[in-house]
Amino acid sequence: MTAASRAPLPLRHLITKHFTQSPFSQTPTHSLRSPTNIRFASSSPARTSRQAPPPFQRKPLLRDTVRRFIPEEAKKFVKPDGRLLTSRENRDFLTRYNLEPDNGAARRLTTGPALQNASKAYHATIAFSPRHLIHPHDLRFFDPRGHPLAAARRAKYLRKTLEEPLWIMMTGAGASSVVRTLTQRRLKCAIYRSLEELGFRNGVGNGKEIRGTLWITIHDPVKASKLSPWPFGEAVASALKSRCAQPLR
Repeated sequence: MTAASRAPLPLRHLITKHFTQSPFSQTPTHSLRSPTNIRFASSSPARTSRQAPPPFQRKPLLRDTVRRFIPEEAKKFVKPDGRLLTSRENRDFLTRYNLEPDNGAARRLTTGPALQNASKAYHATIAFSPRHLIHPHDLRFFDPRGHPLAAARRAKYLRKTLEEPLWIMMTGAGASSVVRTLTQRRLKCAIYRSLEELGFRNGVGNGKEIRGTLWITIHDPVKASKLSPWPFGEAVASALKSRCAQPLR
């Protein structure tokens, strides 16, 4: 067992599955000891002895939560509560770079009437997490049976982690894929441009940084596409500056 696997891990929503050799996976069977500060599940039989509950567990405020999004292709290995069933290699990667696979960990970003009005006008749910979230549609690359593009996707996330403090994650419903993509691209561009005008290029400026993931869901891309993206970008950028900027590490 390596030192990385013995160290306490910050991820809350991760399950490591034990595999025997099979045509679908070359991952050998591992016997892993679960760190005390993380909820793990296993395919191994449950122990008969009862473990003491954690000393304290803060309950999230319901008004701040967002609806967790688990794509159909990931539901076989992502639990309804957001825990990810994955291989040891993926677990170690997510842990090492502090990546969060559970998008339900994000909290609504609500500050002032400007952001509330923008959210209503553009039919958007706006949430933020101080951690870097795995995009819902990228969860399939962390299938415990393996994926041919898993290594390339891990390399992409490693590069983003090192180069981009602020990630903007867009999802949408309804309309055609072309409308969704164009609308999301325009809104994301407006947010980045507005942040630059506030002195935060790529989330960094004025001795501070905005580190984490901004998750925006556009529920009606058709209506949002008919509006100028700039009022939305300005409202979101202002909220990020006032609520999420922290002293530069």
